This record gives sequence, C-alpha cells and structure tokens, in this order.
Amino acid sequence: MPHLPRVPHVARASALALLFTTLLACSHPTATADSPPQPAAPLAAAGDKLAPPAAPTVQTTASLPAPSVAEPTAAATATATSAAPSAPASAATTTSPDALPPLPKGTVVLHVGDSMADALGKDLKRELEALGVKNVLKAKEATYIPQWAGFSMGFPGLVASHNPDLVIVTLGGNEVGMPDPTQRAEQVKKIVATIGDRPCLWIAPPLWGPHTGILEVIRQNCAPCVYVDTNQLIPDLERLGDHVHPTLPERKRWAKFMIGWLRQHRDPAGKRPWDMLPGAGG
Repeated sequence: MPHLPRVPHVARASALALLFTTLLACSHPTATADSPPQPAAPLAAAGDKLAPPAAPTVQTTASLPAPSVAEPTAAATATATSAAPSAPASAATTTSPDALPPLPKGTVVLHVGDSMADALGKDLKRELEALGVKNVLKAKEATYIPQWAGFSMGFPGLVASHNPDLVIVTLGGNEVGMPDPTQRAEQVKKIVATIGDRPCLWIAPPLWGPHTGILEVIRQNCAPCVYVDTNQLIPDLERLGDHVHPTLPERKRWAKFMIGWLRQHRDPAGKRPWDMLPGAGG
C-alpha cells in the first residue's frame, strides 16, 4: 500500500470545518424572495423519533371553568340585612271605632227637615236606636226653611213635647237655586232660637244642580248649632235617577258615616250628654 503524505494538523482542522459548514448549508437552504422564511424546527436529540404535532387546543366559553363565588357567611348576611333600608312605615291610621266612646244611651235625638232629612234620617234612626239612643224623625218633602221657622210644621211643639237632648236639622236643599239666599238668614236664626239651649247639628244637604249660596248663609247664621258640611265630608254620594236624592245604599253609607262622626266629635266629658268637642263641624 503506497505511503500517503502526512497532512499537517492545522490543514486537517480547516478541512473539517469547511466540510461541516458545507453540510449545514445543504441542510438549511437559503430563503429566497419568493419563499418566505420558515421557522426552524426544534432539533431532536439523537435517536429520538419525531412525534406528530399535537392538535391545537381550543378553549371555548362553555369549557371555561366557572369563576368561584364565595358563599356568603352568616355574619355577612346579617350585616347586609341590617344595612338594607327598611320598608316604609304604614301611614298613621285613624282611631278605631271600637276605641271611641259610645253614644249616650237613653237620650233623645230629634231630627227634622225636608226630603233630605228623610233620606238620611230613616237609616240614621235605625243606627241610633241599635245603640240605645231614642230617635224621633219628622221630615216632610218639598218643605222650606221659613215653614220650619214658623208654625206650619209644628216645630216648636215638637221641641216642647219631646224635650230632645240633641236636635238635628237637615234643611236647605230646596233653596239651592233661589236668587237671593240671604233672605233666609233670619229664618235660620229663628229655627236655632226655637231649639233653645241644647246641643244641635245642622247637617247640610248634598248639593244638586246650580246653587247660589244657601249653604253659606246657613253656615254663617246657624250658631251655636254645629254646621256639618256633607259636601266636604262625603262628597261622592251616588244619586237616584232624579240626580238629587242619594240611592238607598248610599243613604245607609251616609247614616253610618254620621254615626262615626258623632262618636268622634261628641265630648264625653261635656256638661250635657250631647255636647260637641271644640272645633267640631266646619
């Protein structure tokens, strides 16, 4: 075998470096303008087999874990409850009818007037007598204040014979349209004078149709009787087909309302059993 010449170590090292550089260039071709640079794959260790790339994991909203919410502790619940605004207090209620003083049993009430006195008086009589109060009702339809102020209706005799503890007058409904209601002022005063020194109420009739001021004349001239303004206290009375008189159910409601009014405004500590509290009426 022919003898090969010895290659110096430096030359041999240079040749190996050149060979290694050539091999690297062959395994990684240079990118051109037409082919975009590809990312280099990670090198596998010697003897390893390349595993197929794993499918990308897509995490949907449904697969996301629900955020954990801490359960409220008992202390936190109690704090929240105490901090929450409380419900508004209910409006103040009126005095229960059962808490009001009863009406004076054994006393006598005289009620006079026109057809409105009849409309109120029949049911009011039943209510009063159920409570032990005697009631005398004298009503005449289509009557007027002057008739009751004089002798044609026998009013002075009614007062003298029954000697009532309370007198109720319901008049004026037939005079709502008179041209000059002030003409009734003296007759109103005469009725009050006939009643004498005893408690009395003048219950205004519910108005109907055009009115010219008769109720104001009564209000200004009926003292010391207490004026009870029906049109203010119970203004929504349903009327019959004549559009004047209350229906039968409304008459009962009117009477029950007046029983409540009497219990609320009567002075149980008064000198007389039917004295009214100061400021009663209106």
